[in-house]
Amino acid sequence: FSILFLAMDYLENFLGEIRGFYTTCLCVTVWLFLPIFNGADYVFRKVLVPLTGQHENMILRDVHNVKMVIMESIPEWHRSSVLQRAADVLSKTEAVSRPERAR
Repeated sequence: FSILFLAMDYLENFLGEIRGFYTTCLCVTVWLFLPIFNGADYVFRKVLVPLTGQHENMILRDVHNVKMVIMESIPEWHRSSVLQRAADVLSKTEAVSRPERAR
């Protein structure tokens, strides 16, 4: 929040007279803070991670999080086959098409 405040305070000197500046700032703040929009996640993944060169670490963390979800939500008797299928998907070198999402 402090970075957003500093950016808005800096831009206010130049753009404060433009009509709609404060409305835009409010909309950006709402977009960043409300989880329904995933604005902070978007900024993190599309701006901060590439700037710091941490893309590989982010992917590894996401894979770890998926594994933890599988371990918690899949019954133990079915867990090994699901983990094996996930490993098969991750080990393929060719491009994998995304499955259609249920609507």
